[in-house]
Amino acid sequence: MSNPTQKNVAIFGATGGTGLASLKLALKAGNSVNVLARTPSKLADLSSQYPNLHIIKGDIRDITAIKSTLTFNNRVVDIVISAIGMVIELSGLGFSSKDPTICADGTKAILSTLAQLEAETTVQIPNGGPEFVLLSTTGISEKGRDIPIAMMPMYHWMLSVPHKDKKKMEDLMIHGEGRTRKWVMIRPSFLWDGESKGLQKIRVSTETPGASPEKRKAEDVAVGYVIHREDVGLWIVEECVKGDGSKWHGKMVTLTY
Repeated sequence: MSNPTQKNVAIFGATGGTGLASLKLALKAGNSVNVLARTPSKLADLSSQYPNLHIIKGDIRDITAIKSTLTFNNRVVDIVISAIGMVIELSGLGFSSKDPTICADGTKAILSTLAQLEAETTVQIPNGGPEFVLLSTTGISEKGRDIPIAMMPMYHWMLSVPHKDKKKMEDLMIHGEGRTRKWVMIRPSFLWDGESKGLQKIRVSTETPGASPEKRKAEDVAVGYVIHREDVGLWIVEECVKGDGSKWHGKMVTLTY
């Protein structure tokens, strides 16, 4: 690209919530963005405003569509943002889903497709491969409690199905197919709609898998109730797209107010 500060970005799960917030800000900053969407019409307004938006029709299990999303002008993108989320429905006293493994399955499909692209000699790969930014959740930390006590029943009981899926997704990146990749795992507190409060209002803490007991003990945990989706998208774009995301590589990053 002509401007070295602008990047080629692929976003999965961009038609709503945090993914959409990230998409809008990445486009506004001038980055070229590929989006995989089952229903491209949901992004029609943005498509008419930004010629740097490229929409690929398909779903997260469509390998051909994923390949197209991961490449721009026969080159793998610089950054992959996965904001894949589960559609949940009330089931008894908790929540379930018709697709209870979508985050783990989607992440596995992206990693598998990327490996296929890297094996193709005609496709250019950014130095060290693309950076991954994945949306996870609080409430599944192995380090200790990272949610308020009052929210524990909801997180560990009512939301156990989506959180089990997020944990499998994390394990894929830490111990599985993604272990050699450059990744940042975003753990926002309970996501809420609302206007951005700005980066200065976001509290940030990190957890490093595999770190020594001393280092893990030194890592403070930011515990909070909610954060707006707009601010999670803002942090992702400012820190991992516009900024140098390498300082967050291999870390779980908690975001809350």
